[in-house]
Amino acid sequence: MSDIALVPQEGTSIKEMMGIPVYSNTGSQSALPQLTLLNKSIMGEVEVNGKKVKTEVMPLTAFKLRMSEDNILYSDAGVEIRTFSVRERWSKWLPEDNNFLKSVTISPAQGNIYSIDLKDSKGGFNGNRKTGYIEDFHALSPSEKEIIRSVKRTALILGEVKLLNPVDEEGVVDSDYLNKWIPCVFESKNMPSYKKLTKVYTTLQNKHGETGTLVFTQKLTGVEEEMANGNTYAVFDAEVGERIGHLEDDSDKLMVFSDWISRHDKYVTDEWDRLNQNSFSASDAELVSEMVDVEEFD
Repeated sequence: MSDIALVPQEGTSIKEMMGIPVYSNTGSQSALPQLTLLNKSIMGEVEVNGKKVKTEVMPLTAFKLRMSEDNILYSDAGVEIRTFSVRERWSKWLPEDNNFLKSVTISPAQGNIYSIDLKDSKGGFNGNRKTGYIEDFHALSPSEKEIIRSVKRTALILGEVKLLNPVDEEGVVDSDYLNKWIPCVFESKNMPSYKKLTKVYTTLQNKHGETGTLVFTQKLTGVEEEMANGNTYAVFDAEVGERIGHLEDDSDKLMVFSDWISRHDKYVTDEWDRLNQNSFSASDAELVSEMVDVEEFD
């Protein structure tokens, strides 16, 4: 397949738009459908000898693609993705709001998320999580520990996904989505899994340049892990998939994902501004007033 030129926005490089850092060989609010790792089995009922018995319909290692509120697909055989852009943000579930606190996003190419103050949708920075390296977690206060546990570093992978076994909640194959590429945002809070995916990015970029994550797909497979207490949870493994090459409309798709990022960050900054517009103290307001008077006098 013939390659095409990805056209970045004016003043922005392809690397900056895609947000995927180029590692060295030695270094290790829009309507986009949302892709996640299920992480909790879906149970159903079957009839055995006249009795209804609970059974696992969808394993916790399956991937879930929310197309809309009433259209949700699953794949228990893994997925393939084409990565156009990678961003990171802080997020925290707020039960009182039935919603997430979100920070603005950052490209990994811009720096380490742990060392940067990012505005969040509650008018603060990083969900009140302190920046910098924590030398001794046990020396922190209970409230600081709770913040670190609850405010999660979140990876956002924007691109296209192909469900390798697209099924509904009852496990029935949806033939409309067989071998179909669907634009999505894949959200992952599991950092070990995310690091596996970044290693695949490293391999592809070192061999095929900055857009190697479009030339080759990345295959993700859910894996079940067990904790010390016997409970299980899901992670995913990542590997280089098949070669596809650049597609004719890749530049248009890149603009769609770039727009999603802009809309997301504008929402957060608008909320931050709204919540901080009356944050001046009386003395601050008086000082600003004096500065304005001096400028007018001059």
